[in-house]
Amino acid sequence: MSETLILSHRVAGQTIPAVIAMEQRNPADRDDLIVHIPEAGAATVATAAKAAQDALGPVAAAGIEARSDALNRIGRAIANNATELAMLIARETGKTVRDARGEAMRASRIFEFFAGEALRNAGERFESTRPGAMVEVMHSPVGVVGLITPWNFPIAIPAWKIAPALAFGNTVVWKPSEVSSASAVALMRIIAEARMPAGSVNLVLGSGPTGQAICAERRIDAVSFTGSEGVGRCVREIVAARGARVQLEMGGVNGFIVLADADLDIAVDCVATGAFFAAGQRCTATSRIIVEDGIADAFLSALHSRVQQFAIGDPRLEKTDIGPLASPLQKQRVSQQVSAVRNEGRVAAFGTVPDDDDCYFAPTLFDHVGADSLLAQEEIFGPVAGMFRVRDFDAAMALLNNSRHGLSAGLCTSSLKHAEAFKRDARAGMLMVNLPTAGVDHHAPFGGMGSSSYGPREQGRAARAFYTTMRTTYQRPA
Repeated sequence: MSETLILSHRVAGQTIPAVIAMEQRNPADRDDLIVHIPEAGAATVATAAKAAQDALGPVAAAGIEARSDALNRIGRAIANNATELAMLIARETGKTVRDARGEAMRASRIFEFFAGEALRNAGERFESTRPGAMVEVMHSPVGVVGLITPWNFPIAIPAWKIAPALAFGNTVVWKPSEVSSASAVALMRIIAEARMPAGSVNLVLGSGPTGQAICAERRIDAVSFTGSEGVGRCVREIVAARGARVQLEMGGVNGFIVLADADLDIAVDCVATGAFFAAGQRCTATSRIIVEDGIADAFLSALHSRVQQFAIGDPRLEKTDIGPLASPLQKQRVSQQVSAVRNEGRVAAFGTVPDDDDCYFAPTLFDHVGADSLLAQEEIFGPVAGMFRVRDFDAAMALLNNSRHGLSAGLCTSSLKHAEAFKRDARAGMLMVNLPTAGVDHHAPFGGMGSSSYGPREQGRAARAFYTTMRTTYQRPA
């Protein structure tokens, strides 16, 4: 049976109906779920920003315990509704229901973590160099924060932006991806029931023009964006031009090194899950597999055998390991990039030519890839990876670091010497030893180097840096 959802913006605690501008369908079953989405223009964004600005006073007056309690309520409500949220995410974006359930629980824990951070003592007090005077360092809210979030983690990434923003006394104008708007509305419904001042979080739906309006809105003091590198550059230009604060997470071309001394089973597990789970639609997914020559053939054979065991199919089913890509447009983009790789003369070691009639894309691996390949420098947001054969650890590290990106990097080895050298020399913000490049903890900093990131880290205690302004006070008794 087909279900149609008609979505609305939510501003200052009120639902704001609007003209429908676009739709998203279940990428695994186009007739199962149809989501109708409005497009917020500059006027709606301005109204949302004004509501957020007006809420700053009531939020401050309510105090830190009220904020902590609200975040805990949100976390518990997400956990209590994890099954329903997971099925909606699966139907809307094609993420497997098992993966989506894990995402919901992670979002719950993020809100609960920042409930604690809202109460954590932060700041310093120490003597001035001037006799009788004291110095105090305080962390104050930035103000109104604009959040632009992607579809691949439709509630976890919003959680790791919204939760710290609220914990540290800010208010929010949030634009989710149009591909995951129904999941965003479901999360917003939970947030709205947390008994925070009206206007604490405002949801504006839409596509690129809505995001541009957020970046240009003068009442918005800071913008945090997660998405593609090209859009991220535009966000930075618009926000920085008006002197506001900006934070960007823009993905990567993540490398994973497999040395000859690695445990083959661990290496295969790291690469198979890191490259192909979630249909490769993770900014930390492995796309460059860098393998020592001596074990390359054995590794490739074992990896192919493991991938053949994956169940590819309907994301609503518990048995499914890999679902479809999130939309026909996403399928088109990945297909075009893979065609460009084939036009380089690369031959796939495994992976079939996709059917144009659906959004599925089989795990695909190209062997004997060179450093000049598109696979070496451009993010392919799908289950596609390249295998690079190298003579030794030094050559592997040189290839790993030959990228303008630097989000996540991995190494599989039994050598402490090589592990320490990797941790010291790899140019990436997150380093994994005998673990997949995809997979991070909610209480630890998240972010990259180079073209992957801009601004302070997200998640964990490090999130305070972006969502607060440090102020220094000097005082001497009269």
